[in-house]
Amino acid sequence: MRFMLTVLLCGFSALAFAEVKVDNAMVRLLPPGVPNTAGYFSLTNTGSEDRVLVGASCAAVKKAELHDHQMVDGMMKMVHQQQVVVPAGQTLTFQPGGLHLMLFGLQAPLKEGQQIPFTLMFANGEQVEVSAVVKSAVAEVDHSHHH
Repeated sequence: MRFMLTVLLCGFSALAFAEVKVDNAMVRLLPPGVPNTAGYFSLTNTGSEDRVLVGASCAAVKKAELHDHQMVDGMMKMVHQQQVVVPAGQTLTFQPGGLHLMLFGLQAPLKEGQQIPFTLMFANGEQVEVSAVVKSAVAEVDHSHHH
């Protein structure tokens, strides 16, 4: 499923903006009372130059940060990333267990199917507006029955 994205033209040509594409944007729905959640999406750089993602903002939360899961001293830890390079002609997938957008301090409880807007910010000044759908943390088939 693709989500419409709006690009803010901050003194750059529209052609440059067409080179960054966001697909499958979602925000994880967690139980009521959990103050933080995560955003996931695919970020494709169709251009000929690397793009550097340096941050994000989201009005639905107090703070949004780029994070990655990394092995540190034999333990898997969530590590804040100051920037993430999106190589020319490649797609980076922000997903559970890997790169993700950490959303701290929800302003209000989320609801399944709700649209959450956020802005991705790049080192060159580009900003990409994204609308992510809220989806349940676990969408799995019940395999508990026995044959």
